[in-house]
Amino acid sequence: MTSPPSKENNKVEAPPPTAPSKPKKSAYRPKKGGGLSGGTQKKYKGPGTAKRIALAVSHMGLGKFRSPLIQNLAMMLGAGLHVTEGLETLSREAAKGPMRKLIKRIHQEVENGSALWRAMDKQAFFTPYTIALVRIGEESGNLAENLTNLAVQDEKDQSMKQKVKMAMIYPVIVIVLTFIITIGLSWFVLPQLVGVLYALNVDLPAPTRLVIAISDYFTENGATAVPLLFLSMIILGILFKFTKLQLVAQWTVLRVPGVKSLITQASIARFGIILGSLMSAGVAPVTAIKSLADVTTLYRYKRFYVKLMDHIQIGDSFSKSFSEIPGSKKVLPISVQQIIVTGERSGRLSEVLAKIADIYQKKAEETAQKLPIILEPMLLIVIAGMVSFIAFSIIMPIYSVVGNIGGGSQ
Repeated sequence: MTSPPSKENNKVEAPPPTAPSKPKKSAYRPKKGGGLSGGTQKKYKGPGTAKRIALAVSHMGLGKFRSPLIQNLAMMLGAGLHVTEGLETLSREAAKGPMRKLIKRIHQEVENGSALWRAMDKQAFFTPYTIALVRIGEESGNLAENLTNLAVQDEKDQSMKQKVKMAMIYPVIVIVLTFIITIGLSWFVLPQLVGVLYALNVDLPAPTRLVIAISDYFTENGATAVPLLFLSMIILGILFKFTKLQLVAQWTVLRVPGVKSLITQASIARFGIILGSLMSAGVAPVTAIKSLADVTTLYRYKRFYVKLMDHIQIGDSFSKSFSEIPGSKKVLPISVQQIIVTGERSGRLSEVLAKIADIYQKKAEETAQKLPIILEPMLLIVIAGMVSFIAFSIIMPIYSVVGNIGGGSQ
């Protein structure tokens, strides 16, 4: 009978230490999503701000292809195709031009071993919200399902944006036409009346002198002033879009009746769509709120989301966060906050956010339909005021002469 082995015999000598080998470049693996940031990999840094701006300019006009691209890729992955095969098919299907080149660049990156989300992020064409959903899909192995959900949510988001734009078309057209007619009157009609006003040989009131000064300016410098005026408007529009001047534009727009309600309802619907879809896909709340802040252009909401992210990051609940963030009730109504808090406590936050999105999307659609009716009286008042000012400036000296003649005859 053999004796049991002693503890000393069980000891195993440790192998001699070896120098750490350099991590090899990992190949793309669909199951794991590839290119994930692990301990041995360098932290991923996307394109810089300057490069993103340059890429965004080169992608102008391609936004309408974003949602169909995601939908088609989701269908192909759902049918069992590999990511590289799906991208290759999409690149062949796309028309020659910038879109085909963009898909080919993504395809090349993925073939070289990059993760899909990194390849997409390097193009500066997709939103952080899209990148986050693709990344979590790769990490969890549910890329096809996440892309399908993303396509649905992106379609809702684009539909909401389109409704807001369509609602703003009428007032914008009226304002632009009023501006053009005013320039036409100042350049062509008023100069014909200036001679008559001077021939009256009376002291002209201040409004009339102002109209004559504008008329004289356009008569002498109209050929250069009008193009410069339109160019200045374009430059101002670019500055409003890409610089801090957009805060002034946003503050002004949010003071217009009807427009404020529409933007608020659309922003809350977008809050529910993006945050709900990210959290239902398994994205952590902090990461989801950060992605939401990155795709939000309204400063008031962006600042609120950043503060909310800071509170959630240190472990605060949504209830505590809402109560400690100043002015949170102006961004999210108390009813919406209460619904979110209830969803958080019941563990159904993503479902609750989806319901909030549906409710406020319907509200925004109703407001968008009513917006022209709300803005029409305001626009008529502005136009009537402008026409009345010009008419008053011209008629006032004539009435003065008539009054003098009537007084002299008595």
